[in-house]
Amino acid sequence: MTALLLAVALPVGLAAPAQAGTPGDADDYRLADQALQALLASPLGQDLPRLPWKVQILESWQVNAYSNGRGQISITRGLGWVMGDHPGVWAAAIAHELAHAVMLYPAGQPQFEAELRRAYLAAGGNLSDPDVAEELRVTPAQGGLLRLAGQRRVEYEADRLGLLLMAEAGFHPDFAIALDRRMLSTIGEETKSSEFLLSHPIWSDRERQNVREETVPVAIFNQRWPDASRSPGGPPPPFGKVQSVTVTEGSAGGVLVLDVKFELRNAAGRKARVAAVLLDRNRKVRTSRAEYQAPDGTLALNAMLPAMDHGPGEATLRIPRDAIESGGTKLKAAVFLVADDWTLDLWFQPLKQ
Repeated sequence: MTALLLAVALPVGLAAPAQAGTPGDADDYRLADQALQALLASPLGQDLPRLPWKVQILESWQVNAYSNGRGQISITRGLGWVMGDHPGVWAAAIAHELAHAVMLYPAGQPQFEAELRRAYLAAGGNLSDPDVAEELRVTPAQGGLLRLAGQRRVEYEADRLGLLLMAEAGFHPDFAIALDRRMLSTIGEETKSSEFLLSHPIWSDRERQNVREETVPVAIFNQRWPDASRSPGGPPPPFGKVQSVTVTEGSAGGVLVLDVKFELRNAAGRKARVAAVLLDRNRKVRTSRAEYQAPDGTLALNAMLPAMDHGPGEATLRIPRDAIESGGTKLKAAVFLVADDWTLDLWFQPLKQ
């Protein structure tokens, strides 16, 4: 039985093995093994089917992960590139595949459900709520598997159980949402029409469903890991979205002003900033002004943000026109929202010429 996460080639320009920041084979195996061992060591992990669990890294630049139903989880270099060097994001992908095994082996489901109930009670939960009681059950992977709608239901269930596995093992459930967003930002969203041609939900739908399913896993995580910084995955990952970019002419003239509105979440204790580069026909614009010059000679701007955890914010970037070395008439700004080494969002904004 194969549990497919996604099979799609990286867009041109993203698949080159020499891409800066791409983990090597050793890094991929280290991150995969670190996540797998932490997941297996948790109480829920001890109730997984007794299989010879291992992760292999495939030399493919497709974005894909799957399990063979007998303990082997395969992750491509392409997916490793998307996940980067964050153990919590790797744990989200691996937990999803482990969850498929829970659904495939009914004999072990009663023990798995018993541990879920115990963990939720320890977190102060109330089992008398029928909705919560349903969240602590496992839906077997049977029935409807020959229909795409049934296959998508199985994927949602694997996502849900994966959140619970992550929480006990010390990976905040928000890392699953971080994986959804990385997949969406890297390979794009499938349309609603093409969704019916696939066996998996589209990424934005998976994120919304994961957000709805987070209550129980977060309660379990908080009880087991009151200091998230000491958990295997560390603090929950930052999220953010650029809401709008408005371009105006400075009052004194000769300056382009970019007013950026954004939202942040889980940003406490992180160095957050809004950054921008200019593009002329998809090539970065150069500048000779040292104060705006990146190491490669291109124009780059940064606005550090005040300390905040979550909520809306604004930042302003000012670009002197004489710093722009381009004769292009259709320049655009690529505006990034960044927290530490997490690129949270990217917005392309045409510039007025």
